[in-house]
Amino acid sequence: MDAAITDECVGGAIVVFAKCPIAGASKTRLAPLLGDDGAAALARAMLSDVLVSISGYPPLRNTLKVLVYAPGTAPGEAQMTAILQALQFPIHKGVTTTLENEGFDGSGWVLLPMKSSSAANGNKEAQSEGASKSDLTSSSLGDKLADALVRVRGLLAKGSLRNNPNKAVLFLGMDAPELPLEEIAHGLQLSSGNGKAHMCPANDGGYGLLSVPKHAPSDEIFSSVRWSDPLTAVSQLKALTDNGVDVSIGKLMYDIDEPADVQELAKRLAPHPNKQSNIATEVQTAKDALATQSSGISTICPAGAQRSIPHHTRKALVDMNIIANDC
Repeated sequence: MDAAITDECVGGAIVVFAKCPIAGASKTRLAPLLGDDGAAALARAMLSDVLVSISGYPPLRNTLKVLVYAPGTAPGEAQMTAILQALQFPIHKGVTTTLENEGFDGSGWVLLPMKSSSAANGNKEAQSEGASKSDLTSSSLGDKLADALVRVRGLLAKGSLRNNPNKAVLFLGMDAPELPLEEIAHGLQLSSGNGKAHMCPANDGGYGLLSVPKHAPSDEIFSSVRWSDPLTAVSQLKALTDNGVDVSIGKLMYDIDEPADVQELAKRLAPHPNKQSNIATEVQTAKDALATQSSGISTICPAGAQRSIPHHTRKALVDMNIIANDC
């Protein structure tokens, strides 16, 4: 990785896709281990760590930061607003007015409601409270990502952001609290400078990070992806390369979806005097997991990359006695 990444702002936009942490509806596969309330508490902690890590990383200080939330209802907005306020982050609610202000510096977060599946079918009740669970369980993630990409590209064309040459848009979820921050900055630079997409595969066959260059067609690159499938990352790679977008592969990310994932996360967060991350091994593992031979795919490992420390997540696990309190 070029050392300049750590010294200058990279621009572009980061979009965090997040479901409101609602007991009984969030991270339900973790309920056998943590209970409904514990699963929701961990979801909130992981989301908090993602937001804190991004906001606190200097190269991203002028990057547009967008939180796309589901359900895209008034209660959903209220819950996400409360989370951002608890973290003391500014919230840009008057998006157009804020971004037309030449003094905008990306210090806060833009809240955007996630496209509702019902809305896609012309149902006017999609924004009602009754539509909330459809947004939490829908499998039409491709449509929602494409919609968010179009809207965020529109925001990048406003105000002072119009003059920023970096129009890359990077997507993240809330399920991997150990963020590879240098991969994020690297992905935004790569998608801007070379016009490549950049992906970090996840341990479950999906992916935890995807940076998209400005020429990638929003209506095509997500349409054929096999969501919630062991081949999600592979099918996303195919969708990108089929549309003329070369892809670089970063290091492996760890989604927290199952009880076993929580146990492994607890091991990684517990202090160990000799524990160090072997980044090169993880990148090779990510490449092997995809098992791709396309000439449009390359592997790039940011030198010295480190994961962020998810303090909120660790505290939640300590509070639930998953990690010993004396660690």
